Amino acid sequence: MTGLDDMRGLDDSPCEVPVGRSLMDRRAFVLACGVAPLIGACARMSYVPGRLASGNVTVSLAELADKPFALVDVPSLKFPIYLHRTATRPDAFTAVLTRCMHRGCTVEPEQGRLVCPCHGSEYTSEGAVLKGPTQEPLIRFAVRVDAADVHILGVA
Repeated sequence: MTGLDDMRGLDDSPCEVPVGRSLMDRRAFVLACGVAPLIGACARMSYVPGRLASGNVTVSLAELADKPFALVDVPSLKFPIYLHRTATRPDAFTAVLTRCMHRGCTVEPEQGRLVCPCHGSEYTSEGAVLKGPTQEPLIRFAVRVDAADVHILGVA
């Protein structure tokens, strides 16, 4: 079983966005940033490419530089992976899938936590629940770091 198999049984109905909030999927975000690279929101979000091979995703450490976190874009995945540099060990990372376990919306990084724009669920950067309505933590992946790359294990 892979980490993505854990998502079976989630309600696949469309997310409802609260009044006054907007929901932008990954494609819309990428298109907006490609068209308007100077928009502040685009500069805040840090997407890096991930290479999927043998069920693991590899990200170059050079891509991460000194960023505290990055959203790893893997073309075969519907949701990006949130890769977070730990505060206690800058050479260590945590990785979680950005799919909210409540209704399947994409959670977004916001001031050191992950927030669902659909219903307000909040998670720690490690995927633990801070605030409902969700009852389940985000899907978390094991991470291994070598001299050149970060390896996110068991993705597919």
